[in-house]
Amino acid sequence: MRRLAAILVILWGIPALEAEEVFAAEEVFYVAPTGDDQWSGRTTIPASGGNGPFATVERAVEAARAAKIKVILLAGGHYQLTRTLILTAEDKGLRIAAIPGERPVLSGGEPVGGFKAEAGGVFAAPLDQEPGLDVTVAGVRLQAARSGDYRPDDPTRSGWFIAAPAKGEGDKRRIRFAAGAVDPRWAQAGVRVQALDRDRMADDIIGIQRIDVASQTLTLERDAWYALREGSTFRLLGHPDFLKHPGQFAWRANDKRLLVLPADPASFARGGMVEVARLTPLVRLNGVTAVTMEGLAFEDVPYSGMAIRIEGGGDNRIINNRFNAVGEAVQISGSTGNELRGNVMEHLGQNGIDVKPGSHGTRILANTIRGVGEVRLFSAGVFVSGSNKTEISHNDIAHAARYGVSLKNWNPETINRDSVIAYNRIRDTARETADAGAIEMLGRSDADTRTVIRYNDIRQTGGLATDAAGRWLERYKGFGVYLDDLTNGVTVEDNFLMDTGWAGVFIHGGDGNKVRNNIAVLMTGKSRFVRLEWVPKAGAAGLLHDNTIAHNLVLQRVPMKNVIESLTGGQPLVEANIIDRFGQDGAKPARDSPGRKTSARASAQAPGEDGSPYFIDPARDDFRLRPTSPARAAGIEDLPWSRIGPKGYAAQ
Repeated sequence: MRRLAAILVILWGIPALEAEEVFAAEEVFYVAPTGDDQWSGRTTIPASGGNGPFATVERAVEAARAAKIKVILLAGGHYQLTRTLILTAEDKGLRIAAIPGERPVLSGGEPVGGFKAEAGGVFAAPLDQEPGLDVTVAGVRLQAARSGDYRPDDPTRSGWFIAAPAKGEGDKRRIRFAAGAVDPRWAQAGVRVQALDRDRMADDIIGIQRIDVASQTLTLERDAWYALREGSTFRLLGHPDFLKHPGQFAWRANDKRLLVLPADPASFARGGMVEVARLTPLVRLNGVTAVTMEGLAFEDVPYSGMAIRIEGGGDNRIINNRFNAVGEAVQISGSTGNELRGNVMEHLGQNGIDVKPGSHGTRILANTIRGVGEVRLFSAGVFVSGSNKTEISHNDIAHAARYGVSLKNWNPETINRDSVIAYNRIRDTARETADAGAIEMLGRSDADTRTVIRYNDIRQTGGLATDAAGRWLERYKGFGVYLDDLTNGVTVEDNFLMDTGWAGVFIHGGDGNKVRNNIAVLMTGKSRFVRLEWVPKAGAAGLLHDNTIAHNLVLQRVPMKNVIESLTGGQPLVEANIIDRFGQDGAKPARDSPGRKTSARASAQAPGEDGSPYFIDPARDDFRLRPTSPARAAGIEDLPWSRIGPKGYAAQ
């Protein structure tokens, strides 16, 4: 293009900038919120002769197909999508991107206006169709008003009803409630029940069929995932009776009004932009290859939907985009070789990235994923099933209701092999559920996964459940790396694990796993570095064989009996692990585990100035190894701290 533009400058005397614009116009279509689909799409601003940008991306795609042009650039502003943009095989090689320095926003929301003030700081506007659970004000996700004793200062434990005793082991369709807890008037359109089993492994969001006060029974419109037995938790969402806290919304069914209790009433009264999420997906790549979507923003997608869905095809790139208040950012199904890089995904109704079976060779690199599972709690920053050679590297994942990264193998169709999970920073997971890992793998097919989990910085794994009496169990069944149900052939090496609930690494019935050269910091007396346990329901396959735990450095901040705990966990090879009892005056060396061979070293002496001979400054959470650390002499290597997270990818 520049060469041809130079010819125009020489032969025709056209200024160089204008010459480049001539050829740029032939190679690019432009879209702007102020555009018109009757214009040419060849310029960024309106000009004479019908020149000017298109108004919709759909029109630009249509024109690009006809003209064989492969670049569409969007100006900044708000684009309201009323139907899914579908790209097909004829769009091979198409690039849809933002004009440099601008931020176009593609929204699947229905704008709602005409709000009028009511009592108690509430604003109401007409809305014919109930809003679901996804409403935003000026791009900020609101919370569906919730029942019970909900308090914003305790958002995870408050607001839940406790299921009352019932016959048998509970029911998937019916919940027994305490006398007076549930009002039958709440069984109306727009109100949903969110229910979790007692171990809080999965939540269901379901409509109400009926509420029977006489039998103290709430009947759901369909079955829940697990039986809702005594001590299970449930709450109702979206009824006006629950609208008590700023930042919430509800729907009044009798006069069809959306009710909003804004955090800033004065600002809202001046014209807060309210969107009800309706459309999913916003963009669908259907059997297409080599498409790039770059620099765009996606908003207002229902929690059960996704912003971008990739089906079939492959080698597409989703890079440097922003996703806010969507259900899932990107879902991939049966598509190979795709790359998702440098995206920011925030305030997600469910997952960040969902990789479904047949999506081999997916690369998930340097993304920032925060606020995972803000509506549906069964969620992950990255979810993978039935896909091989997945790379999940250099991501920053934080504030997840359940998993940071989850690789699920439920059956022969969902086996995952040859995955690499490396250089990720994962914080604050299992906030509202239990039986969860910051990095979790499920292996029910008992297959050799050949997976590597390496160079990850994992901290603050929680775990939340209830007992039969409805008492909260905190830090319950939460793990840093969770190799669940017969997960085999995983190498867990060179990771940092701190404050990881029950254990830094949990091997549950798996074989041939290697845990080596990790650094772990144990914060409570109930924490363990490694926990091993068989899976009785799997029979002989659930016994553990050939696991190795070697050359790890474990810092105990509180006294404990063992750092490695084996509950019918076979005979793992345990050797050359070092235990640093920093801050435990008078601590005695303890046997770190059962095993075929144990040569652990326990040290509470020869500390540095801050009390530890191993780390530079553990009191300030600086866990780099000292140059003279005894761990180095024992063959334990320091972690590549500067390469962890998105900045580490950029610095490569």
